[in-house]
Amino acid sequence: MPIATFRGEKSVAEIADKLFVKLTPRQREKAEAALLKENPQLREIAKVREGTVLRVPNLPELRAKTTRSLENPDAQIARELADTLSAYGDRLAERTKADEAAIKTQQATLKSAALRKALADAPAWQPVVEQASKALDARAAALKEQQKATAQAIKQATAALDVGKR
Repeated sequence: MPIATFRGEKSVAEIADKLFVKLTPRQREKAEAALLKENPQLREIAKVREGTVLRVPNLPELRAKTTRSLENPDAQIARELADTLSAYGDRLAERTKADEAAIKTQQATLKSAALRKALADAPAWQPVVEQASKALDARAAALKEQQKATAQAIKQATAALDVGKR
């Protein structure tokens, strides 16, 4: 069965008109009924997301438009996945930068003259501060590794989708 993608049409009749050549009112009704049978989600067309794959009914008495039948839903899905992965990578990079900035602020506080002065009066806390500093260094290194691994994974996934060749 041929497939097409939903492009935000406002009615099933509009979809039928885009899929089939020169429909008479009676043919349009038949095409609409067949589309609804194959794609029940179209009963609530306002809730259908753009890019949703639709099954095009086989109606031999109606002539399909070739421009619509040539589209490649696989490529559209691959592009959407690649775009989503890229957006995720961007959001993760922003979050990582914010976390790195917070770590630098915390490290600056631990190395501040005010804290050193306070620790002079409470030497028992010195090991705690050193431990906290080491933990922050480890967290910063882990964030960098995580960001690097995620960026690489996104790059590999996007390449596997082969977006440019679809």
